[in-house]
Amino acid sequence: MWDYAPQRRQRENLLRNSAVEARDVLLFAEETRPSVQAIFLLRFLVGAALAAGGGLTGWGPWLIGPALAWTLCAAFAYGLNGVCDVAEDRVNATGRPIARGELAPESAARLTWLCAALALLFALAAGNAALVGCVLAFLLLGYASSAGPRPLKRSTSATSAAVFAMGLLSYAAGWLAAGAGRPSGTAVVLAVGMAAWMAAVGAVTKDFAHARGDAAAGRRTSVTAWGASAARWVAGLGALAVAAGFAVAARPYGEALAPVTVVMAAGACVVAALCRTTLRDARRARRPYQAFMVTQHAAHAVLLARLAEVV
Repeated sequence: MWDYAPQRRQRENLLRNSAVEARDVLLFAEETRPSVQAIFLLRFLVGAALAAGGGLTGWGPWLIGPALAWTLCAAFAYGLNGVCDVAEDRVNATGRPIARGELAPESAARLTWLCAALALLFALAAGNAALVGCVLAFLLLGYASSAGPRPLKRSTSATSAAVFAMGLLSYAAGWLAAGAGRPSGTAVVLAVGMAAWMAAVGAVTKDFAHARGDAAAGRRTSVTAWGASAARWVAGLGALAVAAGFAVAARPYGEALAPVTVVMAAGACVVAALCRTTLRDARRARRPYQAFMVTQHAAHAVLLARLAEVV
């Protein structure tokens, strides 16, 4: 009589392995921080919308491939960061999948490089050489930020420079994916202002909750190099300065950027207040960074809502 047990066990193993791989993909998506992926996609989409004459009517199926390419670029950058920061994330108790032991770094590394390869393939498929250049530059910055012999994450100044460039590239990629040439004044002001928000506020407030891991890794971040009080003063004043500078630069483009100016001003005040009120409470160390993130999302949401009204 034929024994079907080996074939049954083989099928069960295949199903089990497939389930593990699917679970790894979901955990990897969590590791790359969905809120961060969303804001990078929003930057790209806003760049494309502004290139379409200031409205959303220029969007179409042709934008799907480039948008996927950009999302995969961001997933590569933050997935690689998770792979390279396992020890620090465990010290900081970030609670992300690799740090809590649910996602093996090796599996995450494979998915990270798969994201990079797919991003490049989608960009090449779009047939846009400028977009391919943006993708390659972003991937290089993502790698340099977390990996290599001297990763940029070792200091806040280098991290700020990297995230500023990655922010500008996100808007430029959307603009170029839409086939536009020289960027408009509105696009330049928005891109520079929001990239400055990332560099001056996000890169500094992120350090508040990561001080123990950064110190253990020997990094010279805003907190470990300047001290917690000085870092919070810099972040709070930086938020107010970026919002004020944006308001001045956006004034000639008031109709389009007025809602963003309001959101930036309100967000800067909240960030500055939280930088002072949470100084001595380690449990609330992430609140200034969370306010920074909410401000970014809200600014892009109100801008897209405004552009949706443009005929």
